Amino acid sequence: MGFWAETLSIFLGDVFATAFVAIIAYFYWYVLKYPGFRVGANWTYAGWDRQKMGRLPTESDTGALELVPNISVVTRDMTAKKVIAAVWVRERVDVSDPGEIHGHLDLTKAGVPVDVRTTGGDLLKLTGPKITCDASKFRKIFYCPIFVQTSDGEYYQAESPGNEAKGIIKLRYQIQNFNDAAKRRLRKWLG
Repeated sequence: MGFWAETLSIFLGDVFATAFVAIIAYFYWYVLKYPGFRVGANWTYAGWDRQKMGRLPTESDTGALELVPNISVVTRDMTAKKVIAAVWVRERVDVSDPGEIHGHLDLTKAGVPVDVRTTGGDLLKLTGPKITCDASKFRKIFYCPIFVQTSDGEYYQAESPGNEAKGIIKLRYQIQNFNDAAKRRLRKWLG
């Protein structure tokens, strides 16, 4: 009985060690590769002179503003070919409960060519929906999450003012940045 128990214990130890290495490798691959691109955004606005006023609009201000999100998509994995179909400015990613939708732009209906909105190549620069609002709602919209929707129906939140990456996404970006910096240093060192 001792021989078989010892053999079984060695076998199970090898199986668990292999499974552990596979899980760590999969997690590392998932963190580095998925989704293969990174979405960022900022805003341009018209109807408010920040230089003249010396500040951004607050809840007590009046007047009409036009806000437009500017989206940039940086591809990290050149094999990740996803087509950006729409840009959303809304409170939540949940399709069944999106909260207040401030703006939506369907890039297909807007006539944006597919090659301009496909990941897996150069930096993508897209313009989102024009949102007209009262100056008193500036901060509410300015800090509202911006999402890009791909043609396969997935949503990705852009890093924008007030909407920095959190949780696993933040960890993913930190590991990707570390990995990219290590690759650059290694390439520079190797000549």
